[in-house]
Amino acid sequence: MIRARGLLGIIAALALISAACGSPDDASTSTAADRPAAETQPAVPADAPTTSQADLAEATNPAVAAVCPSSAGAVDTAFTNEVSAVATTLLEREDGLVVQAVQYPHPDYSGKPWSQWGQGTILPDGRYFSAIGDSLARDGNSFVYEYDPQSATLVQIADLLSLVDNQPGAWGYGKVHGQLVQGSCGQIYFSSYWGSRRNIEFADGYRGDILFEIDPAGRQIGALDVILDGYGVPSLSGTSEAGLLYMEAVDPLIPDTNQGSFIAYDTASGEIVFEDDRVDHTGFRWVAVDDSGRAYYSIADSGLALYDPATNTSTDLDVELPGEFLRSATVPGPDGTIYAVTRRPAEFFALKSDGSLTELGPARGYTTSMALSPDGSVFYYVPDAHGGAWEAGTPLIAVDTTTGDETVLVELNPLALDEFGINLGGTYNITLDPTGRTLYIGMNSGTAEEDAFGEVILVIVTLP
Repeated sequence: MIRARGLLGIIAALALISAACGSPDDASTSTAADRPAAETQPAVPADAPTTSQADLAEATNPAVAAVCPSSAGAVDTAFTNEVSAVATTLLEREDGLVVQAVQYPHPDYSGKPWSQWGQGTILPDGRYFSAIGDSLARDGNSFVYEYDPQSATLVQIADLLSLVDNQPGAWGYGKVHGQLVQGSCGQIYFSSYWGSRRNIEFADGYRGDILFEIDPAGRQIGALDVILDGYGVPSLSGTSEAGLLYMEAVDPLIPDTNQGSFIAYDTASGEIVFEDDRVDHTGFRWVAVDDSGRAYYSIADSGLALYDPATNTSTDLDVELPGEFLRSATVPGPDGTIYAVTRRPAEFFALKSDGSLTELGPARGYTTSMALSPDGSVFYYVPDAHGGAWEAGTPLIAVDTTTGDETVLVELNPLALDEFGINLGGTYNITLDPTGRTLYIGMNSGTAEEDAFGEVILVIVTLP
């Protein structure tokens, strides 16, 4: 069943935002490395992006704030800034490629395991935001981080349980599974996700996954509200121009399967304006967004449905994916093309804005995150996301979007094994900065060769 809500609200929000802003899965736990962060010296490339005070000032301009989407008191908790670690340089090659890395600092208790499942985001001023979680069910908690490339410092800015009213022993928020998405006026939105759905209980303050908002300029964070009562949200994308967030919400009480809804959420009104709870919705792992703000999500028999915010309707496309469902996708390139990968099997393809699809060949393994260069000529990925990447050296691969040819830029695992003593098991989080020079890769890592989980390492690669 498809429900459309508040189309006029979307149109009004679009006009308002345009006027204001212009275009401006579990494993064993490992222990943390013992090296004090203070003993590690930052190594920042000379041409790393600099913080733009003009950008920050504009984000806090009262004239802009008056017409940008309001948080309604949600963004009211200051960043903690109490726990941090400094990146160290692992490699500097003659061709200009530089590899840095830092281990995410987290509380000293056993996760199930400590891990990262969602994709981070990079602000225009260069700061990078991401999250990790303990994967626990009861009292599950996730932690949010800011990385400053100027100081090469990764700072823990908040934990989710401190921002909500859950009672001790209640179900919590052990993962952040979807993307962190930038809003139309500088905000960052993201959703919690349960650590486990098994025997889930909705009680003692726990009603389902919550939408959170970060104010990077004001250095504050807060919870908005439960997105859809009784549901979890493993997938979140969005379009800043339209002020919309796109989510896939699953019902945990339907055993052994994912069933639920695709929803469009208007950040200006704080309301769900469209919901499609069709039973053949599948995958629930990625929503691709094109350059018109339209959203693509998976339906049965390797199909795609397309939501158009201009009409507030969804239609089925006449395409067949090279795998069962959409697993990851890039932002649109300059010509509007989206590059994506499927699950079972892992196959790359190009999706043009006219709806046509071209296959680009197989990925080297299970792929869950991709990053496209600003000119659209190449995308980057690391294969074997769920713990097995280390067996092939955890290669960072560049794919030519015209030919599909692959180039291994660097093998990351030997570097991390030498520095941290742990293997880089795989990534669900690879992000490229707006200059096209710096890749941020969140790596699930661990000492166990069979199952490299338990710690998370942020790898920063400066490209030649």
